[in-house]
Amino acid sequence: MPKALILTTLIMLSSTAQAVELPEVVTACIEKNSPARGSVQTIELRARDRSGYEQVLQANTYLKRTADAPARILMHFNEPVDIRGARFLIIENSPQNDMYMYMPGLFKVRKITSKRISSSILGTDFSYEDYERLHGVFSDLRAEQADDALLGGRPVHVINSYPEADSGYDRITTYMDTETCVSLRTELYENDQQLRKVLTISADDIRKTGNIFVPHMLLMKDLRDKTETRMIVEDVQIDVPLDDALFDPEQLKKIKVPAIQAD
Repeated sequence: MPKALILTTLIMLSSTAQAVELPEVVTACIEKNSPARGSVQTIELRARDRSGYEQVLQANTYLKRTADAPARILMHFNEPVDIRGARFLIIENSPQNDMYMYMPGLFKVRKITSKRISSSILGTDFSYEDYERLHGVFSDLRAEQADDALLGGRPVHVINSYPEADSGYDRITTYMDTETCVSLRTELYENDQQLRKVLTISADDIRKTGNIFVPHMLLMKDLRDKTETRMIVEDVQIDVPLDDALFDPEQLKKIKVPAIQAD
């Protein structure tokens, strides 16, 4: 399994020299459902607090992967107005990925350190760590397969992953649909083995784009804080050519982000 960023598997693990080898049936499933060069998406994030108040954010995400370069992903926020132009960049690296955030109001690019990795992304239930794990670009996981199971009547592969000490989690359990190779449920346990967050995807919200299956609605629930964020994928394009400058931290503040043309 490549250590590349894999949006559609949502398995929250990656293959590294330290990782336990997963069975070929699992790695083949992940590889089969991976874009060859990357993807472009339009997404909406609906973050709801415990009082029921909902904040709506809109963003474009750009993923690039090549054989001779690390995987890279850029998240560019369009709405609401007060954060328009904010950008979040991940560059795959070892032993730790490089992450950068640009906020227009601060007029500066800052690198995200391990101390802030568990912080929320602009008030949503996705932390910086959640987002990089969501896209499979984390390099510190030991992974092992448990017995296959049924989830909602669908056969799933069950994978347990164990992050290193810098993580906010002690264990991550993923239930990957054997038919679409998309994770239907991901459980994130804190260091005291308490279940903190659950990410779910309904099989009804998985659609085929080109040769891969893409989830179009994801729900992240924070069980401790009693909050939730719904991620809605409004448009997705596979293997769109993207300029390397789009993922350059030195240009993060000034690079012109390409518009996404709806299919």
